[in-house]
Amino acid sequence: MSFLTPTLKLLATEIASVLILRNETLSIAETACGGLMGAAILTVPGTSKCFKGSMAAYSLESRIAFLGWTKEIMNAYRGPDEQIVIGLASHLQKSLSSTWCLSESGVCGPSRPDVYRASIEGPGYCAFAVVGEGDKVISKEVRIPQPKTREENMVAMAEEGLKLLLDTLKAQE
Repeated sequence: MSFLTPTLKLLATEIASVLILRNETLSIAETACGGLMGAAILTVPGTSKCFKGSMAAYSLESRIAFLGWTKEIMNAYRGPDEQIVIGLASHLQKSLSSTWCLSESGVCGPSRPDVYRASIEGPGYCAFAVVGEGDKVISKEVRIPQPKTREENMVAMAEEGLKLLLDTLKAQE
């Protein structure tokens, strides 16, 4: 029995194939997806050749401990956005010396208006970034149509993140 959707499995397989063929490496920083993107990549045989590691930094404290956040960043935090995920990806990419780093931060639900900035519509919002060597930075915001369960949002966000990574890799060919 697989814990992955067919889409996650297909995306992970394509991503790993491209990275291995190019002799490039990947790291992943996840928050809302909780490790689904990294787990998907790890299911592909041979990924030890391209996968440097992943971090499921769900709490703000874990971002301080592992992803370069400062108390100032944490105090100013009003919810996920593109600048946040660019920072997460940049830090992990440098820390693990990977060619590429994918990161995400989003809201799976239920909504927490006391924590998140007003511009986020609530569950289904996710910001993504792909950072590559040579100061390559791609970021994107996605709003998953609602209503969905927390788990459905996590899977949909993981699929969107891996699609962005694959599209970015293909654009570099």
